[in-house]
Amino acid sequence: MQSQLLVTVIVPVWNDIDRILLCVDALKAQTLKNNEFEIFVVDNGSTDGTYEKLLSQTGITLLQESNPGSYSARNKGLKEARGKYVAFTDSDCIPDEKWLENLISCAINKPSMGIIAGDIRFFKENTLVEASALAYEELFSMDQESYAKLGLCITANWLSDREVIINNSGFDTSLKSGGDHEMSRRLTEQGLRVYFCQNAVVMHPARNKKEILKKRKRVVGGAWDKSASKVKAIRLIINSLKLYIKRSIKIFVSSDFSLQKRFSVYGIITLIFITSVKEIARLSLGQKSSRS
Repeated sequence: MQSQLLVTVIVPVWNDIDRILLCVDALKAQTLKNNEFEIFVVDNGSTDGTYEKLLSQTGITLLQESNPGSYSARNKGLKEARGKYVAFTDSDCIPDEKWLENLISCAINKPSMGIIAGDIRFFKENTLVEASALAYEELFSMDQESYAKLGLCITANWLSDREVIINNSGFDTSLKSGGDHEMSRRLTEQGLRVYFCQNAVVMHPARNKKEILKKRKRVVGGAWDKSASKVKAIRLIINSLKLYIKRSIKIFVSSDFSLQKRFSVYGIITLIFITSVKEIARLSLGQKSSRS
């Protein structure tokens, strides 16, 4: 029987041929000893040559999951993982070289530890990212410290005891978005805690306006799929309106940006609200939730 590793890193990927290689390179450069961790990349049915490109990569275990959805891919990795801990990140993220080392340091001697939520910071990947989109990301996206206070975490930067996740039957594969929050809630309802780890950093590319709106469609779809309520359309519209109002207030009380930049971000959150309403209407007509 093989000895247990300290941590297994699981990265789902779907049609992300260039960015997954940057992620893999960053994972190979981790400060943990090579015999202390393993890297699982789970291809989720890519059609752009991602899987074929990864076949030539050394230092990783390449898996395939045909059932669409990143949570299905993560569960595939969980079945094969040997680490005491499992760490999750995304194919477009670039972990700091001390990412795993700092995550594990944060996990030691934490009472009732369910999840270590690492920090997520943004960088401008290319010229297609508008200044207003970057400002939006910095204000509203992936705030792990705030999430942790609510007992939540996202899988772009997550560490848990492997047995804890397996004993909870893994992620809900029926969800295309929001499965990380759903799992977080299951763990916190059991009395487990989410701890924020500021020193465990992954860099995430800031999205442009088009990508932000695509993400919003996925989030709405995930909430739609998760709810069995007959009035879920009304509830989702109300929640979208509350979010719009809350963010509007935050923009105009913020002193971090100029008035011009605040109005530009306000334009984005207005588009997000309109996109949410349109997506709820589309789903109400019997259409399927979006994967991308």
